[in-house]
Amino acid sequence: MSRRILLRGAAICLALALPLGTGALYGQDDGPTFKFNGQVRLRGELDGRTTGIGTDEAVLSRVRAGVNVGLIDWLGAYVQIQDVRAWGESFNTLTDASADNFDLHQGYLDLLSDDMYLRLGRQIYAIADQRLIGSVEWSNPGRSFDGVLGSGLFGDVTAQLYWMNLVERDSILVIGLDPQLNEGLDADGWLVGGFASYPMQGGALELTAVHDRKAITRESYTVNLRAHGKADNIIYDGAGAYQFGDNRSAFFLSGKAGWDTGVWSLAAQVDYLSGDEEGSDWKNAFNTLYATNHKFYGYMDYFLLLPAQTDGAGLVDFIARGLYRLPKQWQLMLDLHYFQTAKQRDGMRGLGFEADLVTRKPIVKYASLLAGFSIFVPQDLATQVIRAFEDGKETTYWGFVQFNVVWN
Repeated sequence: MSRRILLRGAAICLALALPLGTGALYGQDDGPTFKFNGQVRLRGELDGRTTGIGTDEAVLSRVRAGVNVGLIDWLGAYVQIQDVRAWGESFNTLTDASADNFDLHQGYLDLLSDDMYLRLGRQIYAIADQRLIGSVEWSNPGRSFDGVLGSGLFGDVTAQLYWMNLVERDSILVIGLDPQLNEGLDADGWLVGGFASYPMQGGALELTAVHDRKAITRESYTVNLRAHGKADNIIYDGAGAYQFGDNRSAFFLSGKAGWDTGVWSLAAQVDYLSGDEEGSDWKNAFNTLYATNHKFYGYMDYFLLLPAQTDGAGLVDFIARGLYRLPKQWQLMLDLHYFQTAKQRDGMRGLGFEADLVTRKPIVKYASLLAGFSIFVPQDLATQVIRAFEDGKETTYWGFVQFNVVWN
């Protein structure tokens, strides 16, 4: 029996095995209920991140509209559509009436009980702090997956199992199946794994398991253990991951410690992503898979696709983080980064310094303003590793202002 049949059969069996509750968790017995939500987000960017070319300006927009449908107390559905664009990309505003970036962002069924649910369809899925799997909401389209997610509460432990189909290579077309062109199970790309979280005082202990199969990697398994929380004024966050599989043995370590008074906080952090020596096959270079790397490795996004963006040399990120809370939920945040490669390239490891200053201000209940400015001071190795510095070792910059309206 093929693995595909086993996996899909297991998902169906899990759905049928759910102890369906009698409480009104989603809808009403006298007919469906509807709850609408949406978002309008506008972001203006000033982009001077590439040497040798002029500064670019752009305005990005994202519009989402969704509806929760409650069918009965144990069955519901959610549909969300979105339009994402950069202003001016419709070259002819009179004749271009197509919606090139209009898409179904989410569309799934929920089967629910008191302590469990099964979600089937296109969905946003983010694990823990999004080090390995994230929704990447900073990007204009964001990320969603097609697959199955099962989640349950077992005592104090929250546990999840997921199977996402990332690359479908079989010729199952709208006109039907052509058996002569069916490439078979072994050609498809999957993301399979689990997540468990156990609460601790002021935080949690989390275990993540990820199997990436012929999607981003040829075949990899990643196990990550994380503990984070707050004890009195002390904040801490520590994680370690090991990645193995088809010609792969790599690791990741992160440690953060700081002090939070409730008005301001200061923290120091070090992230280490293993790398390979020059000329090797990157088998020891840690792959961040589907992470939301924008929130970790600098807002200027020089290190979104690791290990490719450091030539497989890995990354070491020394970070100082500061946060000041002003009245009316207004926040000021400052992150200072010093980047190195984990392995040398031409006898060097230093990549450069980055400073990110960000402010966040709620305006009304459903609207907020976010603004920031960043600079990057490169070192010699940046001109060899980071494409943006191919034309010189100049200080680069980037800024943005974002207005966001969300309603539920």
